[in-house]
Amino acid sequence: MKYIVIIFGFLVILASALPLIETGTWWIRIFDFPRVQMAVLCLLAIILTFFFLRREKRWFQTVFMVLLAASLFYQVSKIISFTPLVAPTAKRATDENQKFSLLLSNVLMENQDFEKLKKLIASRDPDLILLTEPNLLWTKALINLDEQYPHTIKEPLNNTYGMILLSKFPLKNGKVNYLVENNIPSIFAKIQLPNGGQFDFFGVHPEPPKPGSDTYERDTELLIIGKMIKEDPRPVLVAGDLNDVGWSKTSTLFREYSQLVDPREGRGFFNTYSVFLPLLRYPLDHVFYSNDFGLVHIEKLEPIGSDHFPMWVELTFEPDSTEAEEVENTDAEENAEVEEKVEKGNEESQESSN
Repeated sequence: MKYIVIIFGFLVILASALPLIETGTWWIRIFDFPRVQMAVLCLLAIILTFFFLRREKRWFQTVFMVLLAASLFYQVSKIISFTPLVAPTAKRATDENQKFSLLLSNVLMENQDFEKLKKLIASRDPDLILLTEPNLLWTKALINLDEQYPHTIKEPLNNTYGMILLSKFPLKNGKVNYLVENNIPSIFAKIQLPNGGQFDFFGVHPEPPKPGSDTYERDTELLIIGKMIKEDPRPVLVAGDLNDVGWSKTSTLFREYSQLVDPREGRGFFNTYSVFLPLLRYPLDHVFYSNDFGLVHIEKLEPIGSDHFPMWVELTFEPDSTEAEEVENTDAEENAEVEEKVEKGNEESQESSN
């Protein structure tokens, strides 16, 4: 049994250490995701070590326990911001009479249970809807929503990266961008609220880390948007299936660089993927926004036949020219890192397209 514990412990330590490597390689970056699960495994390894390695040499047991404790501390330090143990970074709304709602949902392209989503929309009546993964079938199935949502941007695709934005509010300068990959779109629009307020909206769905696909392109797309926000700071909301977790280096760098808040910090994980694997769920669907918004409510909704849970967010538009005090700002080294990552991602994208 002691050899099983030793092997298990070393694997846990290795899996905890791998994400420290600065690389976009998929099989390393994949360990950014299961921080909660890894924390549980670290704790289990510590308990097993205490009971089954008591008779090992004292120096070995001490070193082993220290490494496991350090791994546990590292995992917890990454996820603790998404628990009620820390103060929220997103401010609470002060005037709920000015609120609007956003429904965010990855529909899963192969899912053809269109009625579940339509019933959810009918019951919730959101002001804005962002759908990721819709193809032409989904677009046709939801065509009757155009009367209720007269302002739309639709980019249905058969590669699981289609995107639809439905809005009750006017959209100005709305367009579909292909910022990095020529088959992975993002949406940009200026949204005009009934009270006269206006904010920039970015809808995104970059490619996830997987065999044969590293994270350079995903990171580049997010950081390009971050540069746009930083260079022309206005009220902004970024939403979508980022195929990344909020505690990853890229997500953290993006938010600090562009000075956006994550409403889940201090409130919970809101794990949206995967519906079908309860023990392996991660918060992949995100809403980030500037300090110009107040949070009324955030909620993970019931499943609609997709492998993602929909997300529901209610916000108020409360323009604020100051940056969120709770969000750390990037220093010169991190600013240079953003430039380097964008350049490297563009190079990787060009090489893969040749």
